[in-house]
Amino acid sequence: MRRDTWHRYANIPAPLYLLTLIIGLPWISTNSNPKWILVHLLLLGAITNLIFVWSSHFTATMLRLPTESDHKRYLVRVVILNLGIICIVIGKIQGLRYLIAFGAVAVVTSAGLHARSIQIQISKALPTRFKKIPRFYIASSVFLILGGILGGVLSQSPHGEMKYQILVAHYSSNIFGWIGITVAGTLITLIPTVLRTQLPESAENRGYKSLPWLMISVVSLVSGALLNNRSIALLGILTYLGAWFFLLSSHLRFVFQKRSPFSFYSIIFAIIWLIIALINLAVDFAISHTWELVTDRAENLIYMLGIGFALQIGLGALSYLIPVVLGGGSAKARRNANISEQLKISRLVTLNLGLGLLVVDISRLFFLFGGALITLSLIFNLSLLASLRPTIRNHLE
Repeated sequence: MRRDTWHRYANIPAPLYLLTLIIGLPWISTNSNPKWILVHLLLLGAITNLIFVWSSHFTATMLRLPTESDHKRYLVRVVILNLGIICIVIGKIQGLRYLIAFGAVAVVTSAGLHARSIQIQISKALPTRFKKIPRFYIASSVFLILGGILGGVLSQSPHGEMKYQILVAHYSSNIFGWIGITVAGTLITLIPTVLRTQLPESAENRGYKSLPWLMISVVSLVSGALLNNRSIALLGILTYLGAWFFLLSSHLRFVFQKRSPFSFYSIIFAIIWLIIALINLAVDFAISHTWELVTDRAENLIYMLGIGFALQIGLGALSYLIPVVLGGGSAKARRNANISEQLKISRLVTLNLGLGLLVVDISRLFFLFGGALITLSLIFNLSLLASLRPTIRNHLE
């Protein structure tokens, strides 16, 4: 199968989950647990599917392997993943614990297969400059396995303070481990690639050195929650924040570059929201006396991390990567790139202003208006991505 055709189909699940969010928002908002559904459709549905397809693509690219070398294994694990996601969401809505547990097992299985597939590709590859980057994807998959197990435990309704400890560990493992470490490894080369500039050697070296610290910090955060030790968890948050600063320090000079593309600005805003969320979470750990208080005070952080960080990184990356993988010659590639840059300011402002209104949550009206702005931004982004399809047909003809 051609590379452009493969990506045309492999990227379908993520937009479907986002469309489900947009179309089903009125019903979701009336559900007994709307935030849970929103978070899982976004992070477990859309973002995890994006990570599966693009980490596989980056692994093959970095290792200089044929992109089709992983297609069969990818199909198996993505089917298992989405079967698990569907079971988890339906199980939660219908209150079927056994279905949630089955879905968690499926997600854990798909994460294990994902890590194993990347390890197989590494073992087959000859020495290359960026051979260390796929290690980020293996490490992050381990945290998705851990997060899936903790999610399965949560589905059985543990009681008391333990419930909130497991909840903090579950979200930490999935967001900071699975999503965060994947993004960290990808940004090492994605930032200079998006800006069409050379990767500084210091950025590459610092990126590789940040991996063990990112892993240690997430382990500390999860362990601190499970062991009922907020000091260990706080140390984990501060270490995680420090590792991100270390990783990005060599990229700071790019921030002041003029006429940067939409994808780069999306990355910058996403990192800003990550930093704000981490600082807020550190304060919550420092001043809260119970884990229930931590989860209550950190409620808005899910919006920052889910929409501001994860979704914004995903939209920014897609706006650059989709035109690249579609190919079709220099003229068509430029046309696709120009389409992906349309409404750049509107897409950035609607999403980030809407998120700001959600986080501040002054009134119900502000909250609803913020949600409407984010929905509008999603419609802009998905419409532009969909408008690239006629170019694909012309190319295939």
